[in-house]
Amino acid sequence: MKERLVIIGNGMAPGRMLEKLFEAAPGRYAVTIFNAEPRVNYDRIMLSPVLSGEKTYEQIVIHGDGWYINHGITLHKGTRVTAIDRAAKTITTDNGLTEAYDKLVIATGSVPFIIPVPGHNLPGVLSYRDLDDVDAMILAARSRGNA
Repeated sequence: MKERLVIIGNGMAPGRMLEKLFEAAPGRYAVTIFNAEPRVNYDRIMLSPVLSGEKTYEQIVIHGDGWYINHGITLHKGTRVTAIDRAAKTITTDNGLTEAYDKLVIATGSVPFIIPVPGHNLPGVLSYRDLDDVDAMILAARSRGNA
């Protein structure tokens, strides 16, 4: 019976970890990933070229949907984990799903911090961490004057 590996987060680090894990221990784990973002993993370092129009999102994808399917990974896109019960070895999501695990990896990355100076909450003040932020910047740039 395969060990149940649950991963919270689907950025570059867990993607690379899984590549190495599948090489070192093929077939050992039944992998389930919960990703707050509604997409597969992509190279965040390449967000600047997406913002400038030099690349598209599709060009910075690291593992497309087929990779998850080929490796038997269950990927929950757009699903946040809201609770971890370490005693019961379960996680619970924002949509009420409870998933048991044998091993748990938490790889949620960072959270942007906007300095609380006057005007920090005005429209057009944006963080820059993920593809949604880039999309918001592109939209803001189209609807406004100069930055």
